[in-house]
Amino acid sequence: MVLEANIQRECPMISKNSNENINVVLVDRDLEWCCRFANLLETERDIHLINTSATKEEAVRASLQLDVDVVVVNATLQSSGRDGLDATKDILAERDVPVIAVASSADPEVIVEAITVGAVNFISKADIQDIIMAIREAYRHRPSLHPKASRVLREEFIRLKRQEFWCKLTATEKEVLQLIAWGYSQSKLIQLMGISPNTMKTPIRHISRKLGTKSIKEAAVKARRVGLEKHMDNKENDA
Repeated sequence: MVLEANIQRECPMISKNSNENINVVLVDRDLEWCCRFANLLETERDIHLINTSATKEEAVRASLQLDVDVVVVNATLQSSGRDGLDATKDILAERDVPVIAVASSADPEVIVEAITVGAVNFISKADIQDIIMAIREAYRHRPSLHPKASRVLREEFIRLKRQEFWCKLTATEKEVLQLIAWGYSQSKLIQLMGISPNTMKTPIRHISRKLGTKSIKEAAVKARRVGLEKHMDNKENDA
């Protein structure tokens, strides 16, 4: 492979011993960063870089044919695409090996996609020093998410839960919950919405059932607790 030959010439510290400790395959086409990665591993006696691949096809072949323990993949091999994530998916379809995704930036969308396709961790290239511990944790099947990736996934989880709550409600129920969350009483709601007390009972009952509460007041409290009122305010501003 041309890339591996170039790195071996520029960075002769790449280990050729594939029988000791943690064997790593690196998937990246950036020669300069590959050399930085190889130099980093040179100081670690238990981690050995046994192969570098520049394409998805090379990565899959190396991961299947070599005695590899951990694969480190650049999520965006090509600047115009995310073929590194495709490589991750293809590798995991054929072999149960931990994959750590890396990228030049901590793009939240790339992080979420990387974990979704099966990567055990995501680390920005700027945090290259953190890759060593991540490799050891992945090898021991104790992968722990990097703090930056963990924060992105936590924010995404919160967003999805808010969206889940919001999508459960009809347009009328959203309006009622929004007004209740703003502090309006049911009598005021009836006046503002121009409906009868009996008609108001239906959305109130449905809101409580859908949010798993015993009353509309509890529903409003839950909405505030999970940040749903922010979601409602955003929808109001978008309108």
